[in-house]
Amino acid sequence: MPAPPGWPYSPDGRFWWDGTAWQPVRTPPPGPPAQQGLAVPPPPAQQGLAVPPPPAPQAAQPYAVRQAPPYAHPGTGAPSPAPSGVAPRPRRSGTAVFVLVTMGTLIAALVLGGAAGAAVGLATAEPVTDAPAPSFPKRFPTAKQRYLPKVTFNMIAGNWLQAANSWRCARSAAPDPLTGAKRGVICRPGDAARLHMSVQIWFDGPDKVLSVKARCDLGLGAKACTSLFSMMADALLSPDRTLREQAEAWAGKNADKAAVTAIGGVRLETSPRPHSMEAVPAI
Repeated sequence: MPAPPGWPYSPDGRFWWDGTAWQPVRTPPPGPPAQQGLAVPPPPAQQGLAVPPPPAPQAAQPYAVRQAPPYAHPGTGAPSPAPSGVAPRPRRSGTAVFVLVTMGTLIAALVLGGAAGAAVGLATAEPVTDAPAPSFPKRFPTAKQRYLPKVTFNMIAGNWLQAANSWRCARSAAPDPLTGAKRGVICRPGDAARLHMSVQIWFDGPDKVLSVKARCDLGLGAKACTSLFSMMADALLSPDRTLREQAEAWAGKNADKAAVTAIGGVRLETSPRPHSMEAVPAI
């Protein structure tokens, strides 16, 4: 029987669907080929061919529709339907919380670490001496103030070391890289102590002495080391008797520890390692 208009045909045009089963086509199906004047071949039944039975129709399987999970409005936590045709974007709240917690921990560690360091510094910082700190000069330092006041090379090397104690002095070949002095002399005793005691003098001229440094490697508490430092302080302040006695007493008291003071424009600094005392201008 011919198919009513509007009913579906099979892809090869040989059958049409009547709603419950496939039926063979007795007449050419209507459609674009007839409208374009194209010849439509007759069905196989009209050509004398055996028509195989149509395949058994299969019940239409409904498509499984997968629904997207509801998402929540920001700040409310209540689920809301997802927009039509748009899949809800997965939330990554766990990553954001982890980043915030990590940054907070780092900031807290920095703050606490700085406070702890400051507390430890205040608790452990101890003065190296009970002597008052050197005072600042009232006027701006001049070129003349880079030398020890009233101290000459002959006062230290000639009078104190060579004439009074029979020490021997030799000139240094290179200038001092720290003070920039042009000349240098090192003096040592003439006996066996020469390997353990020395006095280094850096100067630019006879009355331009930049620094004097005594070193004694006989060990802390050795009387020879205490005597060396005391005599050096006495020689440096010899032009003033009052300051001379003060400097000698200070050197004997602080010979075996780290200490610093300024007397009469001379800065004295002692050190246990290496065991030494150095004198520079108190600028």
